[in-house]
Amino acid sequence: MVEKRRVIVAGAGGVFGSLLVEELRDEFDVVAPPRELLDLSNLEMVFAYAKTAYAFVCAAGPFQTLDRAIVRTVVNSGAHWLDISDDERWFFGLVDDLVLARDARAAGVVVIPGLSSLPAISCALAHRLMPAKAKITLFIGNDNAKGAAAIASCATLNTPDRELLHRELGIDTTVRARFEMPGAHLAIAALRVLPLRARIRFAKLLARWIPRFGKQGGYVEVNGVRIEGGQRMAILPVVFALKHLEGKAGCMPPTGFDHEELLRFVECGGNASAF
Repeated sequence: MVEKRRVIVAGAGGVFGSLLVEELRDEFDVVAPPRELLDLSNLEMVFAYAKTAYAFVCAAGPFQTLDRAIVRTVVNSGAHWLDISDDERWFFGLVDDLVLARDARAAGVVVIPGLSSLPAISCALAHRLMPAKAKITLFIGNDNAKGAAAIASCATLNTPDRELLHRELGIDTTVRARFEMPGAHLAIAALRVLPLRARIRFAKLLARWIPRFGKQGGYVEVNGVRIEGGQRMAILPVVFALKHLEGKAGCMPPTGFDHEELLRFVECGGNASAF
């Protein structure tokens, strides 16, 4: 029997972290420590977990509150770093870090942020379409389980898509979130004016209070072309990446993978045998 590779999932108690654990447990040796046993502000604790692992996957947001020293610690341990961030500053702070890239190559590991609906799926779809301009929409069904980090992220929506597609395709891009619940855009607009910590506290209250009805899942749309799916669609790029890390090292965006292969994987719901 082939020994399963170990994957650490930080933020496993959250909406997307719990989906990741379920998605990966059959193929990988998944370790999902609770927050008190994996405090991301404790770099010694991070190193102790990461040094035992093939990859360290971070689903613990908001990423604006995290220290990029966590990523360097994981790289120094010899594990790959993958995350589901959609924050522009966090994303480019990693992919543009030449020293981190050098150290990752020396360790034979890769750093890949942004392995989620935005920017992984959205940018892959833009590469498929090759538009002169891109209008990206993330639709969020109201019957989804809601985490505070995701709500806080939607409030600002400072995603890497605009800059990434400008760099790679030379196009202008607009990005918006669309909500099913009437009036949700008003609550999100109110969140935007709050400082980050207050925004997170308010987002926690919204996550608890917003009633669940309507649709589950949602879609990512570029210029009217959609990829639809449930909430697990948002973590499928991580699953895809874990299957395609061989030979990769350094810091790279999710567009470093074959975009058609990634989209087919997402479109068939992560069933690799379907294509």
